[in-house]
Amino acid sequence: MATFTNQATLRYNGNVVNSNITTGELVEVLSATKTAVIDTYAQGSDVTYVINIINSGAVAFTGLSVTDNLGAYMLGTDTLVPLDYVNGSIQYYVNGVLQPVPVVTAVSPLVINGINIPANGVITLIYVAKVNQYAPLNLDGTITNTAVINGGGITEITVEETITAESGARLTISKSMCPTTITEN
Repeated sequence: MATFTNQATLRYNGNVVNSNITTGELVEVLSATKTAVIDTYAQGSDVTYVINIINSGAVAFTGLSVTDNLGAYMLGTDTLVPLDYVNGSIQYYVNGVLQPVPVVTAVSPLVINGINIPANGVITLIYVAKVNQYAPLNLDGTITNTAVINGGGITEITVEETITAESGARLTISKSMCPTTITEN
């Protein structure tokens, strides 16, 4: 949180007297969190993200946007994006009530426009991203997914969530028999 200081100066008959210095804190009216429903991933798995934006003020905010980088990271001079937004997966709740889906204007990065938060209200955005070929799958691999909330005259809010690669191998075994019929000997 940002802080400020204040001090008064009194001038009279050529004298100057300063008051004590007082310090205050600017409290943000909007706050946000971002979480992944499951905090691990594997190649091709789905990751569900939940963003909550809380308005603790007495004034509604309209026209907000959320921009999610889908875990983008630099590799040399290239930007790689390890998650793909799953089209049509967004759910938008205002104070727990499902609303019509806001406008998705881009999918990489994911940009969601038209978010409105009532006074003393909470909105929840839920959406799914699929892990693609750019996700680090090594034992200590992680994806840090960052979202920025802006617009509507607010100070930009940044939230992020880090998920880790699954530690075990994902194996499947299938068994078949050929030929499938055998004559008794």
